[in-house]
Amino acid sequence: MGIKILHISDVHGDMQYIKLISSIARNFDAIVVSGDFENPEVLDVLSNYGRPVYAVVGNMDPYGIRSRVQKYLIEGRVVPVGSFYLAGYPITADSIRDLGSRLILVSHYPPHGTSVDRAWNGEHIGSRSVRRLVEDVKPLVVLCGHVHESRGY
Repeated sequence: MGIKILHISDVHGDMQYIKLISSIARNFDAIVVSGDFENPEVLDVLSNYGRPVYAVVGNMDPYGIRSRVQKYLIEGRVVPVGSFYLAGYPITADSIRDLGSRLILVSHYPPHGTSVDRAWNGEHIGSRSVRRLVEDVKPLVVLCGHVHESRGY
């Protein structure tokens, strides 16, 4: 059985964008946010769309935001969603190694050396530690953000 995840990242507090997706949110089983939401209201509004919201923080999320969005954060945790598992980075390989083809890794930072970690100048700026984790545990997919100019899969 599959699941449908609405994945967003790097909305940087843009509430207009969050309101625009309200019409499609009901078509998904869960909403996953890969950081840089910058405003706790982003996650609160998403949660009003009737789907569970899971998030990790990004480099632009303000210091102290964790305490205000704790109920959404999955960093260091594994959360079942249907027959799959969301794991929030940072997390240890030992805690997710056996999940393999049912594992969805959620990170703000993309794995280094991929098509989604290229900066505007072509340089790979992704995380080497995320890359090592991906190579070790071999998740089904990695949901990430951070590099605005490298949208893709």
